[in-house]
Amino acid sequence: MGQRLKQILKQKKVKIVDFADMAGFTNQIAHYHLRKSDMKRSTLEKFCEIIGVTPEEFYEWNSTPSVNGEKGTESTILHHGGRLMELIGERGLNKTRLAKRLGMSRRTMYNLFEKEAFGAEELDRVVRALEMTTTSFLHPGALEDTRQAENDEMLALREKYYKLLEEHNMLLKSYSSLKEGLELAKKDILQLRKQARSKKA
Repeated sequence: MGQRLKQILKQKKVKIVDFADMAGFTNQIAHYHLRKSDMKRSTLEKFCEIIGVTPEEFYEWNSTPSVNGEKGTESTILHHGGRLMELIGERGLNKTRLAKRLGMSRRTMYNLFEKEAFGAEELDRVVRALEMTTTSFLHPGALEDTRQAENDEMLALREKYYKLLEEHNMLLKSYSSLKEGLELAKKDILQLRKQARSKKA
């Protein structure tokens, strides 16, 4: 559900930060909803109203972009060889080492750069060698969204950690003062016992 919402926002060219503003919550909360696999009907209806679609259109939304009026897939639009070259450049990878990881000669690897679409086995080899998912390779924008979501999640976890640390420190202080009070009470009891014994004597 969250993934579909993200696709609709992307196709309608609505930035996540603008969507969050229209919905009346923070960018972090927006990313939380975009990661969710399910959604309450009331929440869905609210989001549909914001982005200008009906719930029915949402459920039937075709996430495949169209080119020249014909429906196609992003994987056919994306030049696989060009994407591979782009990733090699971005990551500053050594081509000889990469060819070894791919289990092929440099010449064979260079042939991949010219290919518009990889076969299933070639694509599997490439994503394994690059240590990434097929989705990240085929949908460059999805990787940025994932990184943003991961960053937001890290910030939320960090905030939660600091809050827990603060609570922990407060509990330690309470424990320390209770311990001191207990020690004083023990001393008072011992003193009273001594007094009681001296009176008996």
